[in-house]
Amino acid sequence: MENGFVIQIDYQNESKILDILNSDLFSDCLKRSFILKRKQLKNFGQGWQMHVVDVIRGFIFIDVIDLDLFKRKLSKCKEIFELNNHQKIRLFKLKKHDLGFLNKFNATVVIENSTGDIENGKIVVKEGPLMGNEEMIRKVDRHKRLAFFKYKFSFNDYDICFGLEIKNKSV
Repeated sequence: MENGFVIQIDYQNESKILDILNSDLFSDCLKRSFILKRKQLKNFGQGWQMHVVDVIRGFIFIDVIDLDLFKRKLSKCKEIFELNNHQKIRLFKLKKHDLGFLNKFNATVVIENSTGDIENGKIVVKEGPLMGNEEMIRKVDRHKRLAFFKYKFSFNDYDICFGLEIKNKSV
């Protein structure tokens, strides 16, 4: 992502707004737009099932070709304005550290689960996108198979989580 921005919108209609942004209407001013999602295992009594959930609700990440053209088209698009409950859409420029964070996870639309071990009280990720990023993990919920991060984006601070299954624990 070279010219990265994020737009804050009503999370209830984010998939509809994303469809509009990915349509031909915006194809000449956007390279791509996506909602950052992650895979998560959930147990509903019948065993663990894989689900896809938002990492940060209400934000669409965009790679802009022509910012001025994008802003003009966005301001003229009544459908997005109505889907956003007639609220102003906030646009934030992603800074270098934000782009670096996204690139750590290869900026894929859906972030895969990771697996790892706890060795001598420290988390060691053996495979998956969290491998090499253990220092960012603030907390692990072994029962829900989640790793929690506190990340400071240039536009706000967020508690975000990714899938992490701890296979072994050794003292």
